[in-house]
Amino acid sequence: MKFHFSVLPRVLLGALLSLPVVAQAELVLKSEALQEVAVKGKDGKVQKKRQAVTTATPGTEVIYVITYRNTGTQPANAVVVNNPIPAGMRYQAGSAEGAGARSEVSVDGGKQYGALETLRVKNADGTMRPARGEDVTHARWTVLGAVPAGKDGSVSYRAVVK
Repeated sequence: MKFHFSVLPRVLLGALLSLPVVAQAELVLKSEALQEVAVKGKDGKVQKKRQAVTTATPGTEVIYVITYRNTGTQPANAVVVNNPIPAGMRYQAGSAEGAGARSEVSVDGGKQYGALETLRVKNADGTMRPARGEDVTHARWTVLGAVPAGKDGSVSYRAVVK
């Protein structure tokens, strides 16, 4: 009995090519640090405009915007965007936004999340107190519903330089 080894690669290649192509969602994230500045329009009216932060001194408010885009071929389900609050920044309570997303925060390094008013932190003396904006270590958004292929969205929060 003779074996033709040149046939085996063709059979394997044919089997691989006949496998279904798995379509999937692929989420791309982009993060920006912006600040609002007053800009005088041609009509003389002053409007607020967002621009990239170049320098920030203590007390400067920074707006962090995280944009997500589904570059895949299928809807992205169960999308969760986690963002640590940068060192040297104080989260502004109630500033988390995101159309079609539920926001939560963490005060323990991202281990547990919830609404700020439901979280507690331990004081130096061991007693517990309600959490405040300066205690927040992470912000998280759960996108409600699927992100269709080719679509995007954004979430944001504000923080102040300490």
